[in-house]
Amino acid sequence: MSTLEIDGLRQLLEGFSVSDLSADVLQSSLLTNPLDVWRSALATLLTGLVDCEVLNAYKAIQWPNNIFNGDLSVTLPRLSPGSKVAELSSEIVNKGKHLRSTIIGGFIGRLYESIGWDVTRINYLGDWGKPIALLYVGWTKFGSQEAYDADPVGHLLEVYHQIDGLFQPEHAASRQARDDAAKEGKDEGEAQAEIEGKGIFAERNEAFKKLEDGDEEVKAFWNRIRSVIVEDYARFYERLGVRFDEYSGESQVNAETMAEVEQLLKDKKLSEESAGAWVVDMKNLKVKAGHAIIRDRTGSSTYLLRDLAAVLERSRKYAFDEMIYVVASDNSVHFSQLRKIMEAIDPELEKKLRHVKFSESSKMATALGKGYKPQTILDRCEEAVAAFPETDSEKGHTTTTTLSDEDLEALTDEDQVNLLRLLAQYPEVVNATFPSLEPSAIVLYIASVTDQLSEVLDEEGEIIVTPGLAALLEATRIVLENGMKLLGLVPVAEKAQERADTPIAA
Repeated sequence: MSTLEIDGLRQLLEGFSVSDLSADVLQSSLLTNPLDVWRSALATLLTGLVDCEVLNAYKAIQWPNNIFNGDLSVTLPRLSPGSKVAELSSEIVNKGKHLRSTIIGGFIGRLYESIGWDVTRINYLGDWGKPIALLYVGWTKFGSQEAYDADPVGHLLEVYHQIDGLFQPEHAASRQARDDAAKEGKDEGEAQAEIEGKGIFAERNEAFKKLEDGDEEVKAFWNRIRSVIVEDYARFYERLGVRFDEYSGESQVNAETMAEVEQLLKDKKLSEESAGAWVVDMKNLKVKAGHAIIRDRTGSSTYLLRDLAAVLERSRKYAFDEMIYVVASDNSVHFSQLRKIMEAIDPELEKKLRHVKFSESSKMATALGKGYKPQTILDRCEEAVAAFPETDSEKGHTTTTTLSDEDLEALTDEDQVNLLRLLAQYPEVVNATFPSLEPSAIVLYIASVTDQLSEVLDEEGEIIVTPGLAALLEATRIVLENGMKLLGLVPVAEKAQERADTPIAA
């Protein structure tokens, strides 16, 4: 017997001598999460044993790391916790050029959509600023039209690595001069000015100033490479099954909005002139010593200024509840400055910003070296999947009738029971993912389900598929499919066989 009503659930549970479900915990998903039924009953029982609020008891009951220790565990310190509020997201900002940020951002978007939130995915390209100017300088030194025509993106990547190799020593020297000046209490901007006024530094800064001033040659170069890169990204993301609602970038930020940010900072006496640049002294915002550059000494806008302006523009366009940046951890200082300055400009808007970070280092990038193409990895994966043997549909088992008590009671094998217990934990695993927004918990859970499934199927001789076992296998398929789709993975056998009494993964 099944039910989709709370009253019907109460009636069913009376048969198990569970008759006291507190109204305070009925906000839990009793009808969609099997473990919530027992968590709610256990929470009511705990309030009679421990002097605590029923909702605190409910939140203290978690799924265990090891199912062999039981189906539920109680975290005792949480019976009297402090107050903590977590807001959900209505917008995902996928920022950067890294494959990992795209994959993680796609996962976060699907995770929030799975519980009903409206998610807007923005691919925010680094299509403006000094990195583009550095690429232009590299093109003038190493660019080849012939090589570009043969492989546009590959050649641009090669050119960038060449010019960046020449630029990095100068960049390191500038940072060292800044750090030395800070230790000695001298002006950091002046210490860097001498180094940045010559060499690749000066060529890059001059190129970016021309780009912002609308120089025809530099602007034509920018237009050409931007369209090529966006088209390449779009094809690649289509292969990954990743979609974006908007392709945007630093170049799309309005100059008027940047001017608005600058005026707000001046009105609040947060920005000041230093060695020809406009900066924010972060000590005034109760942050460790350092200056956040808003507009550099050449008069060019900075990455920080464009990001601050972009926050204002998106808040007006989307009216989001939370905006999530998915960016590597080496940008942590930038986002710390961004949030502190935004807090001074608009405290309520700053509360809606969140930085989800991941390690900037990559074992894959280290193993493959510079210049590798992710498309090649996809080619290999597709070849491997194409080599999978065809499934034999004649060996499939389906049932179109409601399972009887005898069918369910036949599932007495310990491995089958443990698999069922694991499947019941899926909603818990998904809910537990929200605080960190890390997909690793889903990956580990799917691996544990497949391991337990192998135990169920690891029998000598032909397996007798009873209606109960068929239902268990179908439930396993649904859970695995839902988990895979959250991760952005498409099951090989997308077309599933349906059971009349079993919900099919959307």
